[in-house]
Amino acid sequence: MVFASFVRNAEGIRTIKQVLGEEGSHIKIIAKIESQQGVDNADEIINESDGIMVARGDLGVELPVEKVILAQKMLVAKCNRMGKPVICATQMLESMTYKPRPTRAEVSDVANAVLDGADCVMLSGETAKGEYPYESLRMMHLICKEAETEKHYVRKMEELLKETRRPTSLERTIAIAACSAAVSCGAAAIICITQTGRSAALISYYSPPMPIFAVAQDERIARHLLLYRGVYPLHYPSSAPTVDWSADVDSRVSFGVSAAESFDFVKKGDPMIVVTGWRQGAGHTNTLRIIAAP
Repeated sequence: MVFASFVRNAEGIRTIKQVLGEEGSHIKIIAKIESQQGVDNADEIINESDGIMVARGDLGVELPVEKVILAQKMLVAKCNRMGKPVICATQMLESMTYKPRPTRAEVSDVANAVLDGADCVMLSGETAKGEYPYESLRMMHLICKEAETEKHYVRKMEELLKETRRPTSLERTIAIAACSAAVSCGAAAIICITQTGRSAALISYYSPPMPIFAVAQDERIARHLLLYRGVYPLHYPSSAPTVDWSADVDSRVSFGVSAAESFDFVKKGDPMIVVTGWRQGAGHTNTLRIIAAP
């Protein structure tokens, strides 16, 4: 991934893509919005990039400090609507650089980023040079976990469904069906067999209230999917050529189910949604099944 600082417009992202060329086309570009011009051109930057980082440190220098929170909420909401991952960063648990516990204001800050819809929250100096790196990471984990229990996923999913333009693409239709079926039957998890990560990202877009286990054979795709909220990417380690696609899919599904059970998200008999493709390769995701955890 490339994290581009002080991106002011879409042209900056296009320039980076030109420099990377065809050989670097797989590299994700995350635009750091750190200026008023970047905020003003947010739509075109989000559309051109693979994700956004709300870099609040420099943003607080470029903008009046009282306007940073509104810019943060606006950028997160836009990314949510456009289906692009958004990272909230800088001074999230700043006091833990030298102290073992955060301030109450910092706890609220992290929790509100989660409630607003941020896909990722990021520590900086707390872990890079701080005296309590492990404690900082653990505290952020606990805050995020607690905030997640209060998020109204189903309501958000219903709002996004209403806003979705029809007719939808095949992949988006399957993603909508998977989320709706998962909520309807109270599924414990969604297992998605993906080649490019696109299907898992689309399911994540609709914010289902259960984890999404994305099984990818390409380790690079699995790493990229870490950016998407609710997605647990799993690298399926298989180098042997696929002869029987149906048998290979079943093997990947079993791999995903085992992972879901190992994370204690799924218990025996729990319903699970499985999303797969009818044949090998990208762009063929069109199959949805409901299974019971063995």
